[in-house]
Amino acid sequence: MIVAVLLLLLAGCDSGSRAPADPFATPRSGGVLRLALSADPVSLDPFTASNYAVAYGNLLSAIYDPLVWVDPSTGSVQAHLAESFTPDATARVWTLGLRPGVVFSDGTPLDAAAVKANWQMHADPASHSAYAPAAAGLKLTILDPLHLAVELPAPNAHFNRTVANGLSYVASPRALGDPKALAVRPVGAGPFVLAEHGPGRIVLRRNASYWQPGRPYLDEIDAQVVPTDKTVPGAIADHTVDLGTVTSPLTAKEAADRHLGLVDLHLSGGLMLLFNTRRPPFDTPAARHAIADSLSAAEMDRRFAGGLGSAARGIFSDTSPLANNQLGAKDDDPQAAAAAFDMLTAGGKKPFDFTFLTVGGTSSGPPPEAVYIQQQVQRFPNVHMKIEVVDTATLIQRNVSGDFDVVLSGLWMSDPEPVLFDFLRPSSPTNISGYANQEVTDAMNDARLLVQMDARREQYTRVQVQLNKDLPFWVYQQAANAVVFEPRLTGIQPFADGVLLFDRIGLRK
Repeated sequence: MIVAVLLLLLAGCDSGSRAPADPFATPRSGGVLRLALSADPVSLDPFTASNYAVAYGNLLSAIYDPLVWVDPSTGSVQAHLAESFTPDATARVWTLGLRPGVVFSDGTPLDAAAVKANWQMHADPASHSAYAPAAAGLKLTILDPLHLAVELPAPNAHFNRTVANGLSYVASPRALGDPKALAVRPVGAGPFVLAEHGPGRIVLRRNASYWQPGRPYLDEIDAQVVPTDKTVPGAIADHTVDLGTVTSPLTAKEAADRHLGLVDLHLSGGLMLLFNTRRPPFDTPAARHAIADSLSAAEMDRRFAGGLGSAARGIFSDTSPLANNQLGAKDDDPQAAAAAFDMLTAGGKKPFDFTFLTVGGTSSGPPPEAVYIQQQVQRFPNVHMKIEVVDTATLIQRNVSGDFDVVLSGLWMSDPEPVLFDFLRPSSPTNISGYANQEVTDAMNDARLLVQMDARREQYTRVQVQLNKDLPFWVYQQAANAVVFEPRLTGIQPFADGVLLFDRIGLRK
């Protein structure tokens, strides 16, 4: 979809004076940016590190620079380290053209051979790449030092979005021979290089061999883990950090109340309950619908987002040109829930037990969302929900291994390609629910061949209709991602779920 960007220009302080935040002014040279992190990264290589903004996407962007990225103001794919990336008439063979003169921080040229080596490593199971599906089956041919022909296993008119989502960060070929070293000593062609890496803090310094003269503007990025008892706006107000990405309407409001700069991204996806469809009790649609019918998206927004969010009506946002807003999944139907649970419990004679896996517990107990869900479903005879609170690393591991019943999750996408495709495709590593339906797979494959919005919408309507029947996940709140920043910063250009281009960010003049 085309991502609408709302710029809220809020009052802020700069050197003791009041000035409006301006995300797109021209920065001055020099200075340090303090970047918010949610946790210490286990890896900083392009293969296993999470490239979400709420994870480590900003670090990867600063170290590697993207080949291509999706412009949130237009939805178009923009070249960056690449000069061009175009398909042939069949959309099966794409040609990647690279900028001349780009070198990695170790002096190695960023050329077609470097991209080929990286994409082959993504496809190699030994790399354990999170983005392996994007590289699987690619036939890569070096046409000349700056041009790579990419033959796909099947036509895909949106393969440039696939690259932007998972294959856009390229490491030096010299570093690929030692993956363990690359994970802690990344070597990219981006505007910054790793200088220090310790618990709770990572320091990046200006790349002296960066390909753009006069860039980056900043001298240093000081990335720090924000304590779990503090929000990103709170950390900015305390002068601990200067910038971060948030995913809660309440946190975005806090940023506005604190007179911080805010770039709000209207993405599809959002917060959801995700069911493990591989095993009981959620291997049947009836069980999944019983949970959704027990709950109210509007009530969850009122309770946990202060009524500031938007209750979801499916996987697409209201503003997406691909959305069919007549097809929202049903919720808040206690009578339907009672009937379903009556069947599942044989009239209350046998238990319906499941575990809700989540992070974010407090000293006073589990997250309030989990408590609300537990209270709602346990209204029905012999229905029992256990809440299990784990840390983020354990949650990710349990999700990937399929060791859960239902989990509070999130999905953010500027376009269904390739995020939704991989989220729903059988055998994909990101298909956490284990969902498989041939009608959905066929519709998504058909959509891959289309570029006209009306034709794509027709195929994604097929997807939405089937998802409403099967309900492998229930989206209850539309995505609320926003970049929050100290108003003395400018050059704020987000992409993906709020990752930034670090060649243009800096302190205001």
